[in-house]
Amino acid sequence: MMSEMLGTLVFYAVAFVILATALGVVTSKNLVHSALLMTACFIGVGVLFIWLSADFLGAMEFMLYSGGVAILVVMGVMLTKRQDGPPGNPFNHRKITALGLVILFVLVMSTVIVSTPVPSGSYVSADTVDALADMMLNKYILAFEIAATLLLAALVGAIILAKGDGEA
Repeated sequence: MMSEMLGTLVFYAVAFVILATALGVVTSKNLVHSALLMTACFIGVGVLFIWLSADFLGAMEFMLYSGGVAILVVMGVMLTKRQDGPPGNPFNHRKITALGLVILFVLVMSTVIVSTPVPSGSYVSADTVDALADMMLNKYILAFEIAATLLLAALVGAIILAKGDGEA
């Protein structure tokens, strides 16, 4: 009973951190702060995956999103030119439309959650980490190498575009 209550408390605490950092990404006027808050949000999602016994998804969340994508975003933001002018993440005047869409999303998700049957007992999945790791590191290694090369080319291209004509 106590461990179930503690598990629920940890789940809600991690979910609150995820929602708070996601809200910070959207509302921050500083682009660097948005990128760092996005990294914190990815880390929170990884913790949630691990807490829910989805170890492989949690590890991938840490390595791919909070590690790779967030570093690419932060590097891209840091390497771009800083000019005097409007903030890097300006607000627009569509607050009422955004609020309406948020309310619609909450209503749809609430309906889905309430109408979804909850199975009794706990679900224990088979250990698929070994099979997935074998496929990723043996069978589909070429696809991962191509994706890594494309990401590197995109980063180099972004640096060249940010530098300008005479600076490269």
